[in-house]
Amino acid sequence: MSDTSLGSRASRGASTTLIWQAVRIITQLASVVVLARLLSPGAFGLIAMVTSLVGIGEILRDFGLTSAAVQARSLDRRQKSNLFWINTGIGAALTVVVFLCAPLIAALYGQPELTDLARALSVTFVLNGLATQFRAELNRRMRFLALNVVDTVPAVVGLGAAILAAILTSSVWALVLQQLVTALLGLALAVSVARWMPGMPSRGAGMGTLIRYGSGVLGTQGIAYVTKNIDSVAIGLLWGPAALGLYNRAYQLLMAPIVQLLAPMTRVALPVLSRLQDDRTRFMAFLRRGQLVGSLIAGTIYALAIGLAHPLVVLVFGEEWIQLVPIFQALGVGGIFRALNQVAYWAYLSLGLSVQQFRYYLVSQPIIVLCLLAGLPWGPLGVAVGHSVAYALNWFAALWWCGRITRLSFQPLVKDALRTTATIALPITVLGIGVSALISNPLIAVGAGLAAAAVWGTIAYLAFPPTRRDVHDLMDVVKRVRRSDRKKGN
Repeated sequence: MSDTSLGSRASRGASTTLIWQAVRIITQLASVVVLARLLSPGAFGLIAMVTSLVGIGEILRDFGLTSAAVQARSLDRRQKSNLFWINTGIGAALTVVVFLCAPLIAALYGQPELTDLARALSVTFVLNGLATQFRAELNRRMRFLALNVVDTVPAVVGLGAAILAAILTSSVWALVLQQLVTALLGLALAVSVARWMPGMPSRGAGMGTLIRYGSGVLGTQGIAYVTKNIDSVAIGLLWGPAALGLYNRAYQLLMAPIVQLLAPMTRVALPVLSRLQDDRTRFMAFLRRGQLVGSLIAGTIYALAIGLAHPLVVLVFGEEWIQLVPIFQALGVGGIFRALNQVAYWAYLSLGLSVQQFRYYLVSQPIIVLCLLAGLPWGPLGVAVGHSVAYALNWFAALWWCGRITRLSFQPLVKDALRTTATIALPITVLGIGVSALISNPLIAVGAGLAAAAVWGTIAYLAFPPTRRDVHDLMDVVKRVRRSDRKKGN
């Protein structure tokens, strides 16, 4: 593929992904907000108890083979078919294991109703296992529009089903229905648009490299998953479903920019960076542009969320969720650093260094766990503070280690991120806190906070040349996207 063609497809992919991500962000926010109005914190706590434990099965079910399929320079039909049957077999096995172990999960938390919840959710493993390689095929062929449809439409329909069920029953089963509908419709759409069907399993297809790469990704993702969910498990065990429900809603809302904006950009970045791995100059230029999305866009979102947390929670969730405010704010600081850390993940995967990343995770993730658990005696707020301290330290360490392994200079990435944080995120946070303290009406406070952020953004653009360059870089990306879309239309 020529550089021009690759750049055009990458631009179209970024354009398509960002547009559909807007829909997914709205869906995610609606899920958090609307369902919080219809269900109690205890309902979210119960479902979080199940998903925080059985969710590791999703990592095992994928086995890192989605990334292996996308990163591979070439992949023949027999290899694709074998990958499909591996994912499907693992998914089916996990469904059986979770179904049989559901009473143990209920006994661990002392919540008998978790047995039926876990058994119902176990079905998602086999459904997602069947869909895995169809999604990977769309990603590998850079069919970003089809992939975004497959990811977005089921989420919207699942949310609609959950809202209807919540209105009718006010039960935690509305959240179970949401996941089942999303998984089932996601499978149906992936199969229908992939234009590929697997054959029978075959020997001698050269699976060794794919399995080794996938194993490295599996190890990394598995350790990361345990790290990300140990807080929920610990809060559920020590503080119960109501406290976990508050923490879970704050966590889901603050992670939305990562899950719904930055993480899906990996689908665009990974195939492009994999093709640029022999051109380190262009490789680093792409990474810097990618981090700009995290530091400038996600950083601004998190800054607004932290500064305006009190009026936002009152306005969106209601006064009964006011205890969520400090948890929401504490998690937001860590959210900024987690957004920034996305580029190190891209570098490892695109350069085929999944094993080296796994080795780093073996050291770094236990340290993060210790920071999280250190705050447990102070409840959800203490855990949230530990979360942010841990991920701030991890961001510096991750870039240093990645630079050492890849022999790339990550110093520009550190400088870029610190600059945008100091000139954009930090002032907007301070302005938001000040507005929240001075204005009691939540709607007016949010409006004033947004206006103050816009004023500061204008001042920063005019006063700081590096900020102007960052904005111009983003505008340049938009222009490239529009040009490529016009060419596609012609």
